[in-house]
Parts: sequence; C-alpha cells; structure tokens
Amino acid sequence: MDQSKVTRWIETSFERDLVHSDTEEVLPLHSQHRRKVTFSVRVSVHHANLDIEFLTLRKFCRDLWAGDTHHVGNTSLEQIGENLLQALTKEYPGRTWEIRILEDAENGAVIQYADAA
Repeated sequence: MDQSKVTRWIETSFERDLVHSDTEEVLPLHSQHRRKVTFSVRVSVHHANLDIEFLTLRKFCRDLWAGDTHHVGNTSLEQIGENLLQALTKEYPGRTWEIRILEDAENGAVIQYADAA
C-alpha cells in the first residue's frame, strides 16, 4: 500500500451541559436554559502508531471544559468551537481539525481548520 495516499484521523467526543440565552429572534424573553451539548473532535495524525493518543486528546478537551455545567451567556456554538480550536492548535500544531458541537443531538455547528504542513 502506498502510505503517501493514506489519510489518518483520530476522533474523540465528550458531553457537557451548557446554560445559555437565545437571541431575540429565537426566544423573545432571552430566558436561560440548559442544553446537553456533545463535542466531537477529529484531528489528523501523521502516522498510525499513537501519534496522538485519543485518550490524552479527550482528557485535554475535557479539562478545558472541567465540570458538568457551564454558563456561556449568548455565546454561539460556532464561537465555542473556535475557542476550543484555538486551545487545540496551540497544544497540537500542524494538524487538520474538525470540531462538531451538537445541542441535544439535534442542531449544531461544525468548525474545520487546516494547519497541516
């Protein structure tokens, strides 16, 4: 097999409860409410022998969101994803990333970023 044609990724996911307020277009009263949010983080790896250990990646991500419930105000899922991406690219530079964030397993955001050499 031609290794130059192989693309490798690892992926991890975790859940957190986020308390946030919707915009006026969505909910006129701006009331705060809780959503179960699932984060899925996918990153390119350079070789097939634990280039990045997915359990280490998961711990790093979970530690950024330590605890179960987070108050995020009216921060969008896209902004939350970009904040997570910023921390990940500092820890693991030179990678391609895909971050998915789903509210209640229904609606969400996808952030993609290519910083691969």
